[in-house]
Amino acid sequence: MIENERLDNIINHESFPAVSILIPTLVTGDYEVNRIKWKNELNDVYQKLEEEGYDKKSFLQKAEDLINDSDFWANQSSGLVGYFSENICEIINLLEAPIAKNVVADSFVTTPLILSKLNKQRVFLLTLSQDNVRFFEAINSGIYPVRIEDLVPPDMAKALFLDIEKESLHPTGQGMSNTQHHKDKSDIRIEQFFRIVDEGLWTLLEGENVPLVIAAVEEHHSAYKNISRYKHISQHMITGNVDNMSPAELRMQLDPVFEDLKSKEQNLLDKKLKSDYKDKKLVDNEKDLLFNLEIDNVDTCIIPSKITDNKEQVLLIEQILRTCYKRKVDIAIKDDFVNVAAITRNDIVIQNNS
Repeated sequence: MIENERLDNIINHESFPAVSILIPTLVTGDYEVNRIKWKNELNDVYQKLEEEGYDKKSFLQKAEDLINDSDFWANQSSGLVGYFSENICEIINLLEAPIAKNVVADSFVTTPLILSKLNKQRVFLLTLSQDNVRFFEAINSGIYPVRIEDLVPPDMAKALFLDIEKESLHPTGQGMSNTQHHKDKSDIRIEQFFRIVDEGLWTLLEGENVPLVIAAVEEHHSAYKNISRYKHISQHMITGNVDNMSPAELRMQLDPVFEDLKSKEQNLLDKKLKSDYKDKKLVDNEKDLLFNLEIDNVDTCIIPSKITDNKEQVLLIEQILRTCYKRKVDIAIKDDFVNVAAITRNDIVIQNNS
């Protein structure tokens, strides 16, 4: 998972050298395979830089250091991408496995990141209790933990200790029974804890519209939803002793959410395609597609699920996705499309070459 600000920095980089390294990775099994794939791609990068006459290699030191980091390679998702330049060093786990490749250019290959960011079949999951806080990003094929140690305290005790100087109001208990005093104080502290969690997660969630599922006891679900700044908290909830649930068990509980998302996306796209019964809004000609995208006449871009390694198609999709991301154009990934296409807002506009 990558925050919008970091993604924007990667997209906006435009100077040589910009090195992109992408590899599929194993989540279980022989982790040495992950390391070897990375090493092979990095060696190829060194060769390309030499061919370009670029001798300075220090900006790749972090990529080089990873080769001997066995713990790193044993904790992977489905894919990995690294971006390296003189002023950018980003290593990001991917939810979907990319085709192994490396590119040395004056801009980065951001297709896998943008596809992930614009993917409507994506769900956030927050497991929340007084003793533990975990955050996950889930897709149809799996669920992956997101590191939040630097953003959120691990439990309520540590959270309120960290916030001790901010605490100003605590019930004194005057005029109340000890039981009522304890209940009110407990409710206040839980609310304080949830506010701290929400504030920490805002770094990740700002600008997102992905459904966030809360896994907690039922009363904590409504309490967190009431104080959260995030406006896309799902009605679906996971209850029970969530601290003891494995990622696989949690992912199974999300099946109804994914079924609903898939149904809504498919129905919406089918409705758009069927309404265009005169074929005046479906464009798959590269030139006309790019022009209509540029003049903001595209409602939805359709990307084939199987993207070939053909350089021309890779560059075309990169260009289209960057524009869609900047203009907030919807993306749909379809199994039955071979080429990139788009559904326009109004009738297709043909560019005048005169």
